[in-house]
Amino acid sequence: MYYYYYKRLFADSVLVYIEEFNKQDGTVLFDFIDSNEYRLFNESLNVNTDLNKPSMVLLKNYKGRTIQDNTIYAIRPATIQSWREQNAIISDNLNSFLIGYNIDVAKTKEPIFNESVSLSDFFDAFYLNYYMTGNGDKSKIPFHKKGKVSVTIRNVGQGNWNEINFNDKVKFVYDAGAPMNASRADVATIIGNRNTLYPTSKPVLILSHWDKDHYHSLIGMTDTELQNNFSAFVCRDRVPNLTSRIIFGRLRNAVGSANTYTISANTRLIRGGPTFFSPLTPICNQVVLYNSQQHKNRNISGLALTVKTKSGSIILPGDAHYDQISRDILPHLNYKHKHNLVVPHHGGKAGTYQYNTPALAMVNMAVISVGANRYGHPFANYIASLSTSGFTIHQTNTAATDITVTL
Repeated sequence: MYYYYYKRLFADSVLVYIEEFNKQDGTVLFDFIDSNEYRLFNESLNVNTDLNKPSMVLLKNYKGRTIQDNTIYAIRPATIQSWREQNAIISDNLNSFLIGYNIDVAKTKEPIFNESVSLSDFFDAFYLNYYMTGNGDKSKIPFHKKGKVSVTIRNVGQGNWNEINFNDKVKFVYDAGAPMNASRADVATIIGNRNTLYPTSKPVLILSHWDKDHYHSLIGMTDTELQNNFSAFVCRDRVPNLTSRIIFGRLRNAVGSANTYTISANTRLIRGGPTFFSPLTPICNQVVLYNSQQHKNRNISGLALTVKTKSGSIILPGDAHYDQISRDILPHLNYKHKHNLVVPHHGGKAGTYQYNTPALAMVNMAVISVGANRYGHPFANYIASLSTSGFTIHQTNTAATDITVTL
C-alpha cells in the first residue's frame, strides 16, 4: 500500500526504514522516513524528540519474520509502548553518531514489523519530501583538473573513504564513511587530520549512495568543519531516511545550494532487467562520473567514478555490482595502461563476478576497503576471482594504513 493511503488508515503507526537486517545474529537496524515518524516513536516511549540526537534504532535478539533491507515497515504504537513497559531499552546511546536506541526485543511476543509500505514517486512525493534539491548546474560540476594524479583508499575499517589527489593535494573526496558500530571517539580517530588537511585544498565531496558506512564520518564533523573542508557536494537526490536528510541539509548549508549538485537516478525502462550505468560527464575527462538507474537496492543505483591518466586508471564503484562495472565502465578504459580497482562493497556481495578487462589494459591492483565485520567480508570467492583476473590484492585492514595508488 502507498504511504498516503496507509497513513489515512493507520495514522498512529510508525513507519521505519530498514537499514540492515542480520538474521544470523538477530539484529535489526532501522531509521525513520522523516521527523514526523520519529516524533511518533518518541511519543510512544514518552520521551521528547531531539533532532540533535542520533535517530537510528538497533534491535537485538530479534526472532521475528524475515524482513527486507531498504524497505519501509509499520510498527504499532502498542509494540513500542511494550518495550518501555518491559524495560527493554538497553541504552539511550549518546556514544554514537548513528544509533540513538539499543533495544532488546527478546520478550516481544507480537510481530514487530507489520505491513510494508511503498512510496509513489508521482503521488507521495507531495506528502513526503524525500527528494533533496540543490541549485548546482550538473553540467558545471568542477571535474576538470590537471597534474600528477593519485588515489588514496583510506583505512577506515568497514567503511568507504577515498581521496583523489592532483599534485599531492586532495581535490575530490569520494565517500567519507566509518563502521556502523564506531563510537564517536572512533569516528574522530578515523577523521584524523582531515579537518586540517582539507581546508588547504577544499575538495569536492561526492557521495556514492546514502548508506551509513559511506557517510558516517561526515556526521562526526561540525558544521564549521564541513564548511571549511568542502567546496561542493555531489550526491543522489533521493534520500531514504531521517539521518541522511539531516546530514544532507547540513552539507547543503555548509557549501551553499549553488554548490550542491543533486543527481536524479536515470529512468529504468525495463522492470526486473539490468541496472545500467552511463557517464554523466565527458569520458575524455580525467575524472568521469557515472550515474546509475533507479532501483530499490541503493548499492546498484548510486554514483561511480573513474580516474585515469595516460599510464593508469582506477574505478571507484561504491557498492555497485561487477556486471555494471564490466558492461558499462570498462569499455571506456581500452587503452594501453595499468588498470586498478577499488573492490566494490568491501569485497562482499556484488553480484556474479565478471570482469571483462579491455584488451589493451593491464590489470594491476585491486584494493579492498574493509575492517572487522560480521558479514565475512571480503568473500573468498571474489578474492579468488580477482586473483584469477590478474589483480594483486591489497586490503586496508592487513595493510593497517591508507593505500595510495599512483596513476
